[in-house]
Amino acid sequence: MIGRRQILIGTLGAAIVLAAAAEHLGRRAVERRYRGAVADRQQLEQDVRGVLAAHDELTGELDRERERSRELSEALSAARAELEEAHASLADERRAARELEIQLASSQRQMEQLQGELAVSLEEARRQPEPAGPVQLERVVVSDGRAPGLQGRVMSIHEDWGFIVVDLGWDTVRIGDTLSVVRGEALLAKARVERVQEGVCAATILPEWKAAQIQVNDLVRIL
Repeated sequence: MIGRRQILIGTLGAAIVLAAAAEHLGRRAVERRYRGAVADRQQLEQDVRGVLAAHDELTGELDRERERSRELSEALSAARAELEEAHASLADERRAARELEIQLASSQRQMEQLQGELAVSLEEARRQPEPAGPVQLERVVVSDGRAPGLQGRVMSIHEDWGFIVVDLGWDTVRIGDTLSVVRGEALLAKARVERVQEGVCAATILPEWKAAQIQVNDLVRIL
């Protein structure tokens, strides 16, 4: 009996030792798995932080690119607006230049017509016989509401025929009006209007009032 009891006790002790050893080994295995899981979690968290940091950096870069794109779009819109304004201004300038060319051509035609008409009139006057005596005509002054002191400029001089062309038209002067040609404060000559058109007139120089040589752009005043 004693021998069997000892054998049984020995068997139970061995079983307990084996169970304890197995439990110890199982605990160590669990601990290793836990530490591995903790390490994996830490690595995962680190990876997630890296991904989040990369995401934030990409988001910031995207925002900066959007801002640069917006600035470039605004600059492009402003440049287009300036270009359109420049095109419109150029078109206006071209239209104004064409209008000025048309006005200049019209004034030139009128001046040439005046020159021809006045030359013919002077030639006809020279061919007429001299009157028996001087005839004094009293000039009738009619108030037409024109402002006194209106000024113009000499456009051309014709010494052979004794007349000048002035840039004063029928809205300013009348046939028979007397003009004074001045330079600075000096009176150069006086002339009488013989022909008038829109924008220009032709006036014969009065010999008794010619004190100096007349030049283009000399100032002309209505007396």
